[in-house]
Amino acid sequence: MFRTRLRTRRGFTLIELLVVIAIIAILIGLLLPAVQKIREAANRMKCTNNLKQMGLAMHNHHDTNGAFPAGVTLGKSQTSGAGWWGGGNTAPVYDNPPNGWANATTTYPADGYWGYQVRLAPFLEQDNLARVVTAGGPFAWPWWYAIPGMTGGSRFVVSQKFKIYSCPSDTRGLLAWTEPGTGNQHALGSYMGVNGRDTWRETASGKLEGQDGILFPNSKVSFADISDGASNTLMIGERPPDNTMEFGWMWVAWGYDGYGFGAGDCLLGVRERLPSAGSAPGLYRAGSPNNPSDYNHYWSMHPGGGMWLLGDGSVRFIAYAAGNQVVTSINGVQVTLLEAMASRNGGEAFTQ
Repeated sequence: MFRTRLRTRRGFTLIELLVVIAIIAILIGLLLPAVQKIREAANRMKCTNNLKQMGLAMHNHHDTNGAFPAGVTLGKSQTSGAGWWGGGNTAPVYDNPPNGWANATTTYPADGYWGYQVRLAPFLEQDNLARVVTAGGPFAWPWWYAIPGMTGGSRFVVSQKFKIYSCPSDTRGLLAWTEPGTGNQHALGSYMGVNGRDTWRETASGKLEGQDGILFPNSKVSFADISDGASNTLMIGERPPDNTMEFGWMWVAWGYDGYGFGAGDCLLGVRERLPSAGSAPGLYRAGSPNNPSDYNHYWSMHPGGGMWLLGDGSVRFIAYAAGNQVVTSINGVQVTLLEAMASRNGGEAFTQ
């Protein structure tokens, strides 16, 4: 007589299963920071590449035109009541336009408000976009200038998104502001041209002269003008758009200074004062897309600081501490390391 053996399979007990789950959770917890670090390192490399391409385009523009592009361009007839933009104010001090025209008392100026990004377009394989802009004259009136053959809210020159102008660490992707009621879009960018200390040439107690950088209203700076040395002078830095999509208009921008200087949209000082010269300065520090008040200072999606393009085409990561580190004093006003690096000809002495 044969006896049949029955085998019973033993499974995991509840306690053993919980232990395994806990071990897996611990391993994931240990692995996740490493993955995030690797991802951030890759994004920082891509961001560096974006800025290096912009730097090369800047140098090609200089070789072709004898100077770096203007931060933004605008006419000079902006004095009490006569300004084409509406008047009623006396405009602060700024240079004459670099491209020949100066007055526009009754009509919009040709070439008005285009930022440095569109002048770099031919040197960043965006020749078609540049040709559309110049087809209507020296430079067409910027807002809602449509691209032939395109339809919808993204049919305009200012609607065109461009990866090179967006930091890859911004997980929101390529962004655009949408005009209520029309659906018209204006693309946003992560990179601001450095106008120097701030957007105001006017001085006051505790405030030194601004527009002392490379990219500012109607600027036409050449290498010969950068006596502090191109390798020591900042040209472009990071300031992402906030979640309201109000700040960071690229290609062309009015800005938040009240005069069309582009400050807060495509240009920014390292100690910017917005919306007026009497405002408290914005300091280089960490920011958040959830905080619209961070529009007035440089910050990035990278931890601890941001990437910067310098005049010689090099790119550096600069920690937030540079925004508070005092390196010298001018007329009794303390100057930070970042201010010294933003100045093209201030003669400040500093070590990095």
